Amino acid sequence: MKKIVVLLMLFVSVSGFAQANKADVIRLVELSGEVNEFYNMTDEIAKQLSVANRESFKKDMEPLIAKQKNKLITYYSQNLSQNEVLNLIAFYQTPLAKKFTMVKNNYSVVLSNKSEAFKAEIQGIIMKYMM
Repeated sequence: MKKIVVLLMLFVSVSGFAQANKADVIRLVELSGEVNEFYNMTDEIAKQLSVANRESFKKDMEPLIAKQKNKLITYYSQNLSQNEVLNLIAFYQTPLAKKFTMVKNNYSVVLSNKSEAFKAEIQGIIMKYMM
């Protein structure tokens, strides 16, 4: 009887640290908007290319973005419990999280619009050390 109780306790403790369900982790990654950041980076880089090459570049970036998404899903699956993933999904569906995501995405746009001025400032500092 003691062996059964010990085994049951061991099973319960191990299952509490089990990896999260992959489908739920995919949903979490999509809700969090983290993959959108990869697309935003791609768009920023594409702006530096000729108009004729932009769409081809974006198409070539798709496998790399998919690879990064899969790495993110694997990482979360291994480091978050199922309960934590479900709690995060519930959070990202709240009005607060939706607003936070919107504000974060808008900040990325504002930052990218000001990035040229920032790059110019950086160039000035770099030149100081190159002379």
